Amino acid sequence: MARLCLPDGAVRGVDMEGARTGAHMGSYTPGRDGTVTVDNPRHIKALRELGAFPANLGGRTGGGFRCVACSFGSFFKKCSRCGGACERES
Repeated sequence: MARLCLPDGAVRGVDMEGARTGAHMGSYTPGRDGTVTVDNPRHIKALRELGAFPANLGGRTGGGFRCVACSFGSFFKKCSRCGGACERES
């Protein structure tokens, strides 16, 4: 299963037609966040060829600290949960 962003915000939906057979293969309508959820790997490939891109392009932000004692995430060198020392996350 993949979440894809359609190539243009004005696209209201995509109708998947079989290129060889002409059979109707399904349609996808973007949700409120502008993404479509696709289960079929062939549909994912076809949508990617049309210009769709993965919705989860963001990565780990990092830049914070992790407590050595309780593993609590923090933006400070002193843990606000247990008062222990925190080390910078890599």
